[in-house]
Amino acid sequence: MSIPRREDGRPGEYFSWAELQGTRTGLDNVAPEEARENLRRLCYEILDPVRRIVGPIRVNSGYRSLAVNTKIGGSRTSAHMKGCAADIVPMASDWTPDRLAQLIAAGDYPFDQLILYESGFVHVGQSRTPRRQLLYSPRSGGYQRGLSGFLPPIV
Repeated sequence: MSIPRREDGRPGEYFSWAELQGTRTGLDNVAPEEARENLRRLCYEILDPVRRIVGPIRVNSGYRSLAVNTKIGGSRTSAHMKGCAADIVPMASDWTPDRLAQLIAAGDYPFDQLILYESGFVHVGQSRTPRRQLLYSPRSGGYQRGLSGFLPPIV
């Protein structure tokens, strides 16, 4: 499915290219066209619909160039490098990262990976064949299956 391009040139209704390509590494981080198309899809199918429900969302990390990904110690196969992932935090006081993760997991969003990080953010990644994999990452590192130990699913 082709994602319609916005007349204003933004990747999404609520998200800008600056947010989705931002980095504090000082390195160049401009997404190539294929990654830009993936970021548009991520906004259209997941980020914008979630934003309509939870209010403002901060993007900690969206697209990452290979240099940025290497500098921050990202996975060698990170979906961020394809523009297929974002690490997000809800800004409204009544939304926590665990509640946000439960909302996305319970919804009909085409995510490949949803990772709740105990350190306070949610990773949401896409692929052409979404696995809907749920993971939890404690502060001590590593990953556990599911969104263990947090709020019951939102009904």
